[in-house]
Formats: sequence, structure tokens, C-alpha cells
Amino acid sequence: MDNPDTNGELSWFELFVDPTVVSKAILDPEKKKQLPKLCMQFTDKGLLAEREKERGKLAVEELMLFERKSASMKLCAMATFAALDFDIEFVIDNIHRNELLTLRVLADNFYRIYNEKNLDATFGNWLFYRFVLSIDRRNRLDPPAPRATIATTLSNGQIMPLDPASVKHEKTQRTILELKDHIMKAKAFITELSEVPRDIVAPGIQCFLKPFVELAPKAMTAAFLGDRNVLIENPSADFEAEKVILPAADVANKCLSELVVVHYTNGELLEAKKILSRVTKPKTAHPMVAIDEDVFRAYCAILNVKGTDYSTSGPIKPYIFDLNALNDEEHRKSEVWRQRGVQETSGQLQSVYKAENAACSVAENHPECIRDAIKTPAEVERFSKVLKKKLEEIRDKRRLQRIRAQLQFLCATIPDLRNILAANEVDVKELRQFVTPSQHQSLERPPSTEQISNSLRGTDPFWALMTEFDVHILKMALVELGPFWFPLKMPVSEFLLDTLEKRANTPIYTITRLFLSKLYQLSRMHDFGGYLEMLSSYKSDLGQDMNVELALESVYVKSLISNAHMPWKIAHSDVTSADSALIFNQNLIRVNENSAKMYNQCISLMLNLGDHQIVFDKGGQIPIDIFKCVPIARMFGAFIPAADESVAKKCADGFLRSLTPVIVGAQPPRGGGRREHDAEKKVLAFRSQLVLQYHMMSLVKQKNLLDFILAYFVFLHNRNMLAKKQSHLKIHAKLVHLYSNETSTNTDIPNLDDVHQFLRMIIEKAYSISKTDEDTLRTYADFLYIEKDYQGAAQKYMEYFAVQDPLFRINFIPPERVDDLKRMEKAPEKLYDEQIFHRLRICTAHSGFLTMSLLTCQWLRTGKSKSFTKSMRLLANNETRDVGANCAEFIIDIQAVELLSQHYQANRMTKSLNTLYAGASSLSANQNVGPVLYREEMKRRTCRMLTTLSSTYFGLHI
Repeated sequence: MDNPDTNGELSWFELFVDPTVVSKAILDPEKKKQLPKLCMQFTDKGLLAEREKERGKLAVEELMLFERKSASMKLCAMATFAALDFDIEFVIDNIHRNELLTLRVLADNFYRIYNEKNLDATFGNWLFYRFVLSIDRRNRLDPPAPRATIATTLSNGQIMPLDPASVKHEKTQRTILELKDHIMKAKAFITELSEVPRDIVAPGIQCFLKPFVELAPKAMTAAFLGDRNVLIENPSADFEAEKVILPAADVANKCLSELVVVHYTNGELLEAKKILSRVTKPKTAHPMVAIDEDVFRAYCAILNVKGTDYSTSGPIKPYIFDLNALNDEEHRKSEVWRQRGVQETSGQLQSVYKAENAACSVAENHPECIRDAIKTPAEVERFSKVLKKKLEEIRDKRRLQRIRAQLQFLCATIPDLRNILAANEVDVKELRQFVTPSQHQSLERPPSTEQISNSLRGTDPFWALMTEFDVHILKMALVELGPFWFPLKMPVSEFLLDTLEKRANTPIYTITRLFLSKLYQLSRMHDFGGYLEMLSSYKSDLGQDMNVELALESVYVKSLISNAHMPWKIAHSDVTSADSALIFNQNLIRVNENSAKMYNQCISLMLNLGDHQIVFDKGGQIPIDIFKCVPIARMFGAFIPAADESVAKKCADGFLRSLTPVIVGAQPPRGGGRREHDAEKKVLAFRSQLVLQYHMMSLVKQKNLLDFILAYFVFLHNRNMLAKKQSHLKIHAKLVHLYSNETSTNTDIPNLDDVHQFLRMIIEKAYSISKTDEDTLRTYADFLYIEKDYQGAAQKYMEYFAVQDPLFRINFIPPERVDDLKRMEKAPEKLYDEQIFHRLRICTAHSGFLTMSLLTCQWLRTGKSKSFTKSMRLLANNETRDVGANCAEFIIDIQAVELLSQHYQANRMTKSLNTLYAGASSLSANQNVGPVLYREEMKRRTCRMLTTLSSTYFGLHI
């Protein structure tokens, strides 16, 4: 194979040594039949070079040599394959069957090269899946076992354990079985490409020849000399050197032709015929999209497809499907002719063909539904007769068992089939009988849902009270129930409780509570239209003295329903705050404890709609002894339009002075001792006031206002963490600087549960409104971290980085290279808070990925050595789920290389150590790399590490 004769046959060694003659050799049309063999030789040599690299105990120079030799051989193989116009069928026809393993490696190389370069992998995927379908089509039947190439019995009587020919045969068969696992993916990809056509960019020969001719000699020379400080990249494909754009229409047409072949090979003739009618002649004369006209004319003739570009236009003697054709055993065996018989006949003859096809499908164990094929008694009779004849020829017990299983299903779905089979002397002893309806009672349909509902409404008055809203029906149900209805079980709006209790001892109390409870039910259903309709019908029974309270209740319900919507839905609706402004009317203010939530809803709706000036100007008209949230509501109204930071700080100072005493006063005393009655009463008053504050802030959905509230609770948390000397548990917030200068207010809170409850509520609401706000994501991640939800915190940190750059092209500048980057004209990237990296290290360690936790220390600027030491101690004392060799491409720091190499050396992980030196030290140990190249390589490695961390935390495969 490697030493060709001197008869003009191509030599892989001569072409590899002298790159200048490669183009001339592979483009010679007279030597086209030699190219498949040459392509397999190059691929085989590249694979051998990769295996040599993995032997272990090799110097860095030897590793570089084998890497570059493997890359150069791959380029030669791809160039040879491109010279054949990527004709997989031609390659398979001209190589030995045992070389399918090498061809699989070549197809995988194309499949991977696009993914490694982050390019559109449509062409590579298309090539690989066409290879899968070709192998599947050619290997439906297992070939005979090969003969032994050497004696299986030695002279001393021992049996040879393995024969080389048998080993190659088994490896080839195993490769074919592995490729068949990709058949469903291949069909799905080809189908998608045919239904959603798009242009495909195919690489030309120069994409592989140009880098081989120009860069391969230099790279190999540098590898031989062993010059580590000379950065010469491994030769790789240059897809910009030569392109061939295949039009979307021709690509879709080629995919349709491939689907025709696949379906025809699988016996799916109807589907093949349907797709064949869509195949046209390609407009581009490129071998990748060419279609064999002779083959497709034969398909059209066999499947009887007319009206296409490949249909035969000349006169063809039609085939007549009659009883003689039906009795022809040769045609009975052909599924194609049986299907055409159904399509090209009609009437009684068509029914006969349908029954014949159904019987053959059952006998041949085809997994298809035949219930619709045999409908009439004549078809069932014919089906039974043909099936009996087929069963007499079958002796395989497993096949008969599968047939009986299918017949059992058919007997349950086709009426009277079992009796007809028994009448035609088919053995039905093992087919169990089914229950049949009695002849004395006729079948009745089960009652519908509407009938059940109507019957319940007519018989159960309590059901009517629960489900109906009509005045007449409710009154009739109330009369029927009499004293057995307990009105206190029906909830009523809190705002109307005081008005309702005034009628407690009157005759209309029961009907009033019933109507108010139905209105409350509609408000909980958020059906404001139905609420207004029922309110107008109930007014005459409720009385004129409740008109004002009902008007305020309707304003309350409208605000409640509107506040339940998200901000973007409120902005695109016709909701206004004109009705809500009625609460500021002095004549309509209701002095009772149950009106506080109504004021909360109305004021929150004004703030969410942007009517903050009304809240600020008129909020003081509500008595503060009734509505304790008045000062805070007015501060919210003043803060939203504030453009000056001094005004914002005044609002923050007022908010801090108003809410902090309530939180502090609501805390239980230190030590948990028993409290006096007055102290207990005071704490309960603070707790009730705190509940109202929580209710109002839970309704706010204005983004700036949420940041303002969030910063306040973050400030309380951070102040208490500093008092406890736990500054490492501080939380970031966007507007926390507004509260930083305040020191006079007492913020000593012994129990931070209330603060954390407020924090969780505000953070989740802010995150639901804007999931791409970087400050909100950072605050959410910090909060989950202090709550010890490390998995959730890591996910939010990954989302925070994704907001900065969706592709994770982020550069965390290490300290030793800052001076180089400062000399560049372009300013360095954003510097991130190192607290993120410290916390990400801890989250990753808690997840069990200890090597990845160690590598996050590379991004630190201060305390790096201490963090490296902690991570290394953790890695040495615990087993990890990481594979060390896979982390080499994430390393950008020389200290990480040294620590991991010591760990691998101590644990005798030779393969990981070699991969670490080959993949990681080439960047971090090389001091001659320019700042631009260094920064881009660092971005690439950081991107890969962040992508891997994201896939780890979110449970995705990227």
C-alpha cells in the first residue's frame, strides 16, 4: 500500500515530501481512480500520527512534530477528497470494504473542523449524513465471514486466538452498526434541508492545498528544530481561499432525491412516490447537486410517477392490473406492484388488491396499520383466505407469534374478524375472545359534560350558589336551601366588611352577603367586565346606601386586576388611573382599617402607570393614622422623576428614616424572653404596619422604583454584615450608594429574616420584569450565594456574563500582561469585581467540579496565590468529576499549569500531563507572543471555559 510500483501510481510519501507537485497530481483526470486509495492513505497516516502522540513519555518537540504531521496529513486527505468533488459513492466503490473505518475518520474530520472553527457546519453535517445513508443502503445484508488469512492451528496444537482478517471484519461491522445509530438524525437533517432550503458554501481544493503548501513546511521545520519560542501554528484549513456556493434550490432538490432513495430502499413506496414528484433537474452543473437521470427515470417508471422532469415522455406499453396479474406469484412478492395495483384499479378489483396487500403485510410482519384497508365484509373475507394460504407456508415460531399478536389487535378493532378467520379454518385457539354487548339491551352513549352540569344545576341548589351569577337563580337556590345555608362560609371583600356588618341583624343580611360574595368571586377571577355587569344587576337589591362603597370597591377591583399584569402588558392596555384618583377625594375617604389594601392597590397602579406626580401632590390628603404608607408612597412619587442625585439621596434618606424604625420595632427582643403586655402590643402594631408595607412594595413594578427599594434592603443587609465582621457576604446593588452616607439611623437588626424576605420578593420581581439587566442579575446571584443556593447563584453569574457578551468573548486581564496591553492603542476591557470570581470558585467547588474551580482563580488580580492554594488542597483531598486532560484549553495562567502538572505527576496521570503541556503551556509560558495575539487567544480560552461552566450548571450539552 505504501510502496507503489513504478507504473505511474501516486505515492503519498512523494506528495507529502514535495508539496509543490500535489496540485498537479490530484487534479490529473487520468489518475482519478487512484485518488480514493490516496485519500485513504493520507487519512491513515494522519491517524497513526495522532496515536503516536498519545503514547506518552514524549518530549514537547516530539509532541509538536506529531501534531503538525497529523494536521498536514489531514489537509492532504481533505484536498484529495475535494478533488473528487466529495463523491462518497465513488470513494466507496474504489476502496476495500475494510477501509470503511478510515473513511469514517475522514468524514468525522470534516464534521469536526467546522465546529472547531465556530463556522456554519451545514456542509460538514450534510457530508457526514450522506455518508451515513450510503453506508446504511449498502449494508442491509451482513456479508459472509472472511476466510482465515493464516493457519488457525499452530504446529504445537495450540489454536490461534485471533485472526487478522476476522478482526478487521469485526471492526468494520462494528463501525457500520455505530453509523446506523445516526440514521434517524440523518433523515431529519436531510428532510429539514429540503423543507427549509438555504445556500451551502462548499470548500474548494485550495482551502486545503494552500495552507499545506505554504505553512506545512515551515511548521514541520520548526518542529524538527524544536524551537519552542517560535510560534508557528499548525496548518489548518483556510475556508476563505476558495468557495463554491451551492444554490438553495439545488441543495433542496438534491436532498429530495436522497430522500427518494432512502424511502425506496426502506420499502416506503408511497412516501418515495410523493417526494419523487417534487424532484426537478438541477440548474447548477456541480457534481455535489447532480442527479443520475437514468436512475431516476427508472424510479419514475417503477413507481408510475408522471409529470416530472424524469418521467418518460415516449409511449410505454401500460401494464394491465387484472386478475391474471393478481394471480402471478412473482408480482405478488413485489410490494411495488401490489401498491400500484391498488392505485391503478377501481371497484371490486381494487378491494381485492387491498385485501391481498393487507394479508401480505401481516404475513411479512410489516409494522403498518391495515384497519382502514379492509372495511367491507368482502375485503375481510378475502383477507382471511389469503392469510390462511400464507400461514401454511410459515414455519418460524417467532414469526408466527408476531402474526398472532397483530391478529389479536385486529380482532379487537375490526368487527367479527375472529369468526371470519375461524370460518376460513385459520387457527384462532390462541386468540382470546372479547366481551360482546348483550342483545337484550341497547347501547347508550355516556352523558356529556353539559348534561351532567345541567343535571347538577337542576338538583343541587348549593351547586347553583357556587357556579351561577344570575339574580333569579341565586334567589331560587337560596329559598330552596332555607336554613341549611351558612352565609359566613362565603368570603367577602375586606373593604366592604364594615358596611356588611351594619346589616347583620336585618332581613336582607343573607342576600346582601351572597351578592357581595359573588362580586368578590368575580374579582378573584379577574373578570372586570363580568364584575361591572353583575354589579349593575345587584344594585337594586343591595340598596342605595351602598352606592359609594360599591363605587370605591369597583375602583379597588380594577386596580387589583391591573396590578396583576406585567409592565409591558399594562403599557399596551387602555388602563388609566383616572378612577383611582377618587381615593384622594375628602368626601370619599373611609376611616377604617380594612381600607388600607385598597389604598395600596390604587396608589401602586398610579406609580406603575407613571402618574407619580399625583401621588406626590395629593398623597398627603389621606390621613396618616389610617394609611401608614403615606410618607413612603409620597417618597416613591418624588423619586421616580428625580434626575438630580441630591433629590434621590433626600428620598433615600426619608425612606430609610421612615421604614427602618418599623423593621427594628417589629423584631423580637434579644434572648427571646417573655415580653410584657404593652411591649407585646407594640410589637404586634409594628408587625401589622410592616405587613402593609410589604403588601404595597409587592405591587410596585416600576423598574427604577424597584432598584430604589432593592438598594435599601441591600444596604440594611450590608450594614449588618459589616457589624458582624462578615464583609465577604455583602451584596451588590445598583443604587446602594444613595444610602451609604447614612449613619444616624439605628439599623441594628438582630434577626434578618424580614430583610431577606423583602429582598427575595423584590429581587424576583425585578428579575421577572427584566431578565437581561446586569445589576439585577448580579444582585440576584449575590443573594442566592448568601442563601447558600450555590447552584442557583452560579447560574445567575453565568447569565450575568452572558449579558456582557452572549458569546462569552470576555477578557479577564491577568496582572503579568497589563503592561503590554497598556501600550496598545485600544483601551483594555471592563474590569470585573473580583468578588464574582471568588464566589464562582466556591460555587463550582460545591458542585464537585474541583479542577474547574481551580481554574477560576486565573481571573483574580489580588489574593490569587491564596485562592490557588485553597483550591489545590481541595483538589488533592477529594475525588473530582473532571477529566484533567479536557481542561488544558481553559488555562491562561502559568501558575495553574505548574499546580496542575504537580498534581498530575503525583497521581501518575501521564495522559493528562502530556495534554496539559501540549495545550496549555504553549500560550502561558511563551513570552514572545504579541499582546494582540495573546489577548485574542485569552478571549478564546475564557469563552470556552465559560461555555463549559454554563453547560455544566444548566445541564445542557453545548
